Amino acid sequence: MQMSKKVKTLRKRKGMTLKMLGKKVGCTDAYLSQIETGKAVPSITILQKLADVLETDVKSLLSDAKEIEPIVIRKNERVKILYPESNVSAELLVKKIVEKRMEPLYKVIPAHSSTYGIHKHEGEEFGYVLKGELELQVGDKKFIVREGDSFYFMSVSPHSYKNDMNIDCETIWVVSPPVL
Repeated sequence: MQMSKKVKTLRKRKGMTLKMLGKKVGCTDAYLSQIETGKAVPSITILQKLADVLETDVKSLLSDAKEIEPIVIRKNERVKILYPESNVSAELLVKKIVEKRMEPLYKVIPAHSSTYGIHKHEGEEFGYVLKGELELQVGDKKFIVREGDSFYFMSVSPHSYKNDMNIDCETIWVVSPPVL
Protein backbone atom coordinates (compact mmCIF):
# COMPACT_ATOMS: atom_id res chain seq x y z
CA MET A 1 0.00 0.00 0.00
CA GLN A 2 1.28 3.46 -0.87
CA MET A 3 2.17 5.94 1.86
CA SER A 4 -0.71 8.24 0.88
CA LYS A 5 -3.26 5.43 1.27
CA LYS A 6 -1.68 4.28 4.55
CA VAL A 7 -2.01 7.75 6.05
CA LYS A 8 -5.68 7.92 5.04
CA THR A 9 -6.42 4.39 6.29
CA LEU A 10 -4.74 4.95 9.66
CA ARG A 11 -6.42 8.35 10.10
CA LYS A 12 -9.85 6.87 9.42
CA ARG A 13 -9.21 3.93 11.78
CA LYS A 14 -8.52 6.45 14.52
CA GLY A 15 -11.77 8.26 13.68
CA MET A 16 -9.94 11.49 12.90
CA THR A 17 -10.92 14.12 10.36
CA LEU A 18 -8.33 15.85 8.18
CA LYS A 19 -8.74 18.95 10.32
CA MET A 20 -8.16 17.00 13.57
CA LEU A 21 -5.03 15.33 12.20
CA GLY A 22 -3.77 18.60 10.74
CA LYS A 23 -4.06 20.30 14.12
CA LYS A 24 -2.05 17.54 15.83
CA VAL A 25 0.60 17.42 13.10
CA GLY A 26 0.86 21.18 12.55
CA CYS A 27 -0.33 21.55 8.97
CA THR A 28 -3.54 22.39 7.13
CA ASP A 29 -6.27 19.93 6.26
CA ALA A 30 -5.85 20.94 2.60
CA TYR A 31 -2.17 19.91 2.69
CA LEU A 32 -3.10 16.59 4.34
CA SER A 33 -5.71 16.00 1.65
CA GLN A 34 -2.99 16.48 -0.97
CA ILE A 35 -0.76 14.00 0.88
CA GLU A 36 -3.58 11.44 1.08
CA THR A 37 -4.35 11.77 -2.63
CA GLY A 38 -0.68 11.55 -3.62
CA LYS A 39 -0.54 15.13 -4.93
CA ALA A 40 2.00 16.25 -2.29
CA VAL A 41 4.94 14.54 -0.60
CA PRO A 42 5.40 15.42 3.07
CA SER A 43 8.70 16.56 4.52
CA ILE A 44 10.49 14.16 6.86
CA THR A 45 9.40 16.38 9.77
CA ILE A 46 5.71 16.12 8.82
CA LEU A 47 6.14 12.43 8.05
CA GLN A 48 7.57 11.82 11.55
CA LYS A 49 4.72 13.79 13.14
CA LEU A 50 2.18 11.80 11.10
CA ALA A 51 3.79 8.54 12.22
CA ASP A 52 3.71 9.63 15.87
CA VAL A 53 0.08 10.77 15.82
CA LEU A 54 -1.04 7.69 13.83
CA GLU A 55 0.92 5.45 16.21
CA THR A 56 3.19 3.88 13.60
CA ASP A 57 6.71 4.55 12.38
CA VAL A 58 8.11 6.26 9.31
CA LYS A 59 9.46 2.96 7.96
CA SER A 60 5.98 1.43 8.01
CA LEU A 61 4.47 4.45 6.30
CA LEU A 62 7.08 4.36 3.55
CA SER A 63 7.31 0.62 2.98
CA ASP A 64 5.29 -0.57 0.04
CA ALA A 65 5.43 -4.25 0.86
CA LYS A 66 3.35 -6.29 -1.52
CA GLU A 67 3.73 -9.34 0.70
CA ILE A 68 0.38 -10.84 1.57
CA GLU A 69 0.21 -11.78 5.21
CA PRO A 70 -0.43 -15.48 5.71
CA ILE A 71 -3.73 -16.52 7.22
CA VAL A 72 -2.12 -19.33 9.22
CA ILE A 73 1.04 -18.80 11.27
CA ARG A 74 2.86 -22.01 12.19
CA LYS A 75 4.28 -22.40 15.68
CA ASN A 76 7.86 -22.28 14.38
CA GLU A 77 7.15 -19.05 12.44
CA ARG A 78 6.13 -16.92 15.41
CA VAL A 79 8.12 -13.85 16.44
CA LYS A 80 9.45 -14.40 19.97
CA ILE A 81 9.51 -11.58 22.51
CA LEU A 82 11.35 -11.51 25.83
CA TYR A 83 10.34 -8.80 28.27
CA PRO A 84 13.66 -7.45 29.59
CA GLU A 85 12.41 -6.52 33.07
CA SER A 86 11.17 -10.05 33.81
CA ASN A 87 11.43 -13.66 32.67
CA VAL A 88 8.08 -13.41 30.91
CA SER A 89 8.18 -14.43 27.25
CA ALA A 90 5.65 -14.16 24.46
CA GLU A 91 5.12 -15.18 20.88
CA LEU A 92 3.28 -12.92 18.47
CA LEU A 93 0.36 -14.86 16.97
CA VAL A 94 0.34 -12.79 13.76
CA LYS A 95 3.16 -12.28 11.27
CA LYS A 96 3.25 -8.47 11.41
CA ILE A 97 1.75 -6.10 13.95
CA VAL A 98 1.81 -3.09 11.58
CA GLU A 99 -1.68 -1.73 10.86
CA LYS A 100 -3.34 -4.25 13.19
CA ARG A 101 -6.03 -3.28 15.66
CA MET A 102 -4.97 -5.90 18.18
CA GLU A 103 -1.86 -7.65 19.41
CA PRO A 104 -2.55 -11.36 20.01
CA LEU A 105 0.12 -13.15 22.04
CA TYR A 106 0.89 -16.57 23.45
CA LYS A 107 2.42 -15.46 26.74
CA VAL A 108 4.27 -17.59 29.29
CA ILE A 109 4.69 -16.30 32.84
CA PRO A 110 7.33 -18.56 34.45
CA ALA A 111 6.89 -19.92 37.97
CA HIS A 112 7.57 -17.24 40.60
CA SER A 113 7.69 -14.40 38.04
CA SER A 114 5.82 -11.14 37.68
CA THR A 115 5.54 -7.97 35.62
CA TYR A 116 7.87 -6.19 38.06
CA GLY A 117 5.86 -3.03 38.11
CA ILE A 118 2.48 -1.62 37.32
CA HIS A 119 1.45 -0.89 33.74
CA LYS A 120 -1.09 1.59 32.40
CA HIS A 121 -1.80 2.55 28.79
CA GLU A 122 -4.63 3.26 26.36
CA GLY A 123 -6.74 0.35 25.17
CA GLU A 124 -8.09 -2.92 26.48
CA GLU A 125 -6.81 -6.40 27.25
CA PHE A 126 -8.26 -9.88 27.11
CA GLY A 127 -6.69 -13.10 28.29
CA TYR A 128 -7.35 -16.81 28.59
CA VAL A 129 -5.35 -19.11 30.88
CA LEU A 130 -4.35 -22.31 29.08
CA LYS A 131 -2.29 -23.80 31.93
CA GLY A 132 -1.46 -22.86 35.52
CA GLU A 133 -2.77 -19.76 37.24
CA LEU A 134 -1.82 -16.17 37.82
CA GLU A 135 -2.73 -13.36 40.15
CA LEU A 136 -4.04 -10.42 38.15
CA GLN A 137 -4.31 -7.00 39.75
CA VAL A 138 -6.44 -4.33 38.06
CA GLY A 139 -6.74 -1.11 40.03
CA ASP A 140 -7.00 -2.11 43.69
CA LYS A 141 -8.65 -5.49 42.97
CA LYS A 142 -6.78 -8.80 42.83
CA PHE A 143 -8.04 -11.88 41.03
CA ILE A 144 -6.78 -15.45 40.88
CA VAL A 145 -7.19 -16.55 37.25
CA ARG A 146 -6.99 -20.32 36.78
CA GLU A 147 -6.77 -22.72 33.86
CA GLY A 148 -9.84 -22.24 31.64
CA ASP A 149 -10.65 -18.79 33.10
CA SER A 150 -10.60 -15.61 31.03
CA PHE A 151 -10.28 -11.92 31.87
CA TYR A 152 -10.95 -8.57 30.24
CA PHE A 153 -10.14 -5.05 31.44
CA MET A 154 -9.50 -1.53 30.23
CA SER A 155 -5.74 -0.93 30.09
CA VAL A 156 -6.02 2.63 31.41
CA SER A 157 -6.51 1.02 34.83
CA PRO A 158 -3.19 0.33 36.55
CA HIS A 159 -2.54 -3.40 36.17
CA SER A 160 0.02 -6.08 36.91
CA TYR A 161 0.25 -9.85 37.22
CA LYS A 162 2.35 -12.48 38.90
CA ASN A 163 2.70 -16.23 39.01
CA ASP A 164 3.38 -17.50 42.54
CA MET A 165 2.92 -21.13 41.51
CA ASN A 166 5.61 -23.77 41.00
CA ILE A 167 4.66 -24.21 37.33
CA ASP A 168 4.62 -21.83 34.36
CA CYS A 169 1.38 -20.08 33.48
CA GLU A 170 0.53 -20.22 29.76
CA THR A 171 -1.95 -17.72 28.36
CA ILE A 172 -3.43 -16.28 25.21
CA TRP A 173 -3.28 -12.51 25.72
CA VAL A 174 -4.76 -9.88 23.42
CA VAL A 175 -3.98 -6.16 23.68
CA SER A 176 -5.85 -3.58 21.63
CA PRO A 177 -4.54 -1.37 20.20
CA PRO A 178 -1.08 -2.95 19.93
CA VAL A 179 1.58 -1.65 22.32
CA LEU A 180 4.63 -3.39 20.84
